[in-house]
Amino acid sequence: MTDAVVERTKTTMEAFERLIESPEAESRLELIDGEVVEKAMATQEHAAIVHKIGLYVGIYLLTHPIALAGPETRYRIPDEPRNSLIPDWSLVLTEDAMPVTRGAVPRMPDFAVEVMSPDDSIARMREKAAIYLRLGTRLVWLALPRQKVILSFWADKDRDEGVYTVEDTFDFLDLLPGFTLAIRDIFTF
Repeated sequence: MTDAVVERTKTTMEAFERLIESPEAESRLELIDGEVVEKAMATQEHAAIVHKIGLYVGIYLLTHPIALAGPETRYRIPDEPRNSLIPDWSLVLTEDAMPVTRGAVPRMPDFAVEVMSPDDSIARMREKAAIYLRLGTRLVWLALPRQKVILSFWADKDRDEGVYTVEDTFDFLDLLPGFTLAIRDIFTF
């Protein structure tokens, strides 16, 4: 999720959408609190962590088809003019919904994952997590590869924020009922 600011000035959603729809535009641009930000290309380590999370959650979803999930999906709430986000990996709970086939998913994901890249700062990642939660995401994970740690943030204030190490197992509670994931499995290559 390395975020390089493309322009420091604030912009409108309309201008941002024109930018990403232009033929020369990079599709890895996000609008974060009104600021255009370019996501850097993932490292091999980054991609492996995203893949592992997707793999383990995907196995659960094979027997519990309650969500659509995958990497690098754009989300934008239609009446929210300051944010168009692309989590590294995300999940949307569905009830027989068809996947969006063009443009952004018109809501925020229920579960978003951002993996720290070498140029990221924890402060910037926490700011992005707060945006997801403010806009309706139920659970955000910040994966820190160097520390082999997951920082978890629930929108439900009755649930504690957590720091999960390779010695821990994460319980997805009612988000993915009956599913737990050993953090070690995410960081073991």
